[in-house]
Amino acid sequence: MRTRHLFATILLLLTSLLASAQVDFLKEIKEHPEYLDGTDFLCPTGPVQLTPAPEGYEAFYLSHYGRHGARYAWQSDIYDKIHKLLVKAAEEGNLTEQGKSYKERFDQLYPSVRYRVGDLSRKGWQQQKELAERMYANFPEIFPDGAHVRAWTSTSTRCVMTMSSFCLGLKGCNPGLDIFENFGKYFLPAILPLDSSNPFRNKNFKKTPASYKETWEQYIERTIDYKTIMGRVFKDIDQVVPEKEQWDLVSYLYFFAAGMPSLDTDLDFTDIFTPEERVALLKIDNFQFHWYAWETHLGYYPILKDIISKADERIASGEVGADLRFGHDYTILPLFMTLGVNGFGHDIDNADEIPAWCPIWDVPMGANIHFVFYRCDGKPTLFKVLLNGREAKLPMATASWPYYNWEEFKAQSYKPE
Repeated sequence: MRTRHLFATILLLLTSLLASAQVDFLKEIKEHPEYLDGTDFLCPTGPVQLTPAPEGYEAFYLSHYGRHGARYAWQSDIYDKIHKLLVKAAEEGNLTEQGKSYKERFDQLYPSVRYRVGDLSRKGWQQQKELAERMYANFPEIFPDGAHVRAWTSTSTRCVMTMSSFCLGLKGCNPGLDIFENFGKYFLPAILPLDSSNPFRNKNFKKTPASYKETWEQYIERTIDYKTIMGRVFKDIDQVVPEKEQWDLVSYLYFFAAGMPSLDTDLDFTDIFTPEERVALLKIDNFQFHWYAWETHLGYYPILKDIISKADERIASGEVGADLRFGHDYTILPLFMTLGVNGFGHDIDNADEIPAWCPIWDVPMGANIHFVFYRCDGKPTLFKVLLNGREAKLPMATASWPYYNWEEFKAQSYKPE
């Protein structure tokens, strides 16, 4: 009877934790309009308020997974495609007055970005140094002289640059740190488990198709009138691109505008969208990210497995320091889902609820998740999770949030079948 009561209590607590993780989407957007940039939003690097450790406990180890820093556009042809269409429309007299203004601004920027697709930007480099400095400031006891810091990255150049900048930031805080940066396919299970270049890739993980049945195309059609957006730039939109390519162009215009905060420019390209359209575009992007990530999120268990194994090694040895991993948005989002952090593991059955459970501004440029470990002689190892620097919730019971029992977490965490 007592066991049944305990189970009911824990179930109630888990339900409460999940419910509290649901986001008031429109309220958040109103308070933080920068979130409209979605995954192009720049992860803040400023100080955060953290809960003191339980009495007698001290931090000794940190395990990290981070998305690369701010970058130029990732699509291989985004700059060139917009450039060619604007030039063609201008030659044919097919630009509206607003379109002419847009082209004038675009022409100012184009020479400096056309060959930078996918590159880490100067802001991205600086952002990673600042994130490392915040990590050090929050947990100096983890980084004394001689502390071992190991870093791994995906094979992407912007991720390699991100790792180097982050490690440089830590080294600047304490030159006495022992830092080693790793690179190579051997490490990909802990960075990009499902990448085609990963020689250890497991193709037999459990798939979890989205519970909502709506397709991305259906969602677009009922969420936004994208032809109206094109009509603000072009007089005859069908003369610019075929109808079947018009949504692709609008999505390019959206991502191009959202990427401006990552660059050293004051130019703004959001004037071709109304505030309501920007919200709709964010929701559509959120739909796409969730749809792709949810079905395969359990395939990213190898990252969690690596976090667990490396943490157990440090706990057993007593060694202080950190393990750092650097990858991409399409990897860190399914990791959030696998962990169930802040409600990301919620199985959504209504596409309109996606932004409430899976807000993609939580996967910004420089997104990061930390497992911070604490020890106290004779007592269990505790840890807490920081999502983009802020204390986060896991779908498990604890008597002292944000701190969780490490052994209990390992017993309850997802294990692949």
